[in-house]
Amino acid sequence: MEQPLLGYEFLFTGGEWNAYTFTTDHLVSYEVQFKPSPYLFGIAFSQPDELVELVIKITENPTGQHIPFDALVAPTVVAIIDDFYLSNSRTITLFVCDTADRRHEARWRKFNRWFDRSLRSADYVKLTDSLADPSLNILYHCALIVRRDNPYLIEINAAFASLMLSYRKAE
Repeated sequence: MEQPLLGYEFLFTGGEWNAYTFTTDHLVSYEVQFKPSPYLFGIAFSQPDELVELVIKITENPTGQHIPFDALVAPTVVAIIDDFYLSNSRTITLFVCDTADRRHEARWRKFNRWFDRSLRSADYVKLTDSLADPSLNILYHCALIVRRDNPYLIEINAAFASLMLSYRKAE
């Protein structure tokens, strides 16, 4: 049986955005943030303080070149998500795939692969949806991650569906 990859050591630096940091063997530094976003589901939502937006960003790339594949990044990000949920199992995480460099489709596939292969899907539910912007020819991919044992799971699912519907109506 294949052994799971353990990932890099990471550090919780906290702050306003509940940040974690780690550096790869290629000296590429990452910051994983869980930015509080209580406004996302509107004022009627009963758990606004549990809402965070997941941001995964490169903070340092000393080569300035394309970052090579690193098999330890995915398990590190997954371990960070697990660690954050240990502090509050009712956390509701929204991930919106970055489209700034037009590499969002590859980034979305990578994110889903990380979740499907690494994050214990028995413990988490991932809801996904996408919004099209025909004027820019962009598809905005979104995922909501919540622990399966969250007692507000039905309300969270409905709030996510409502949020996505409201964006579609605004198009």
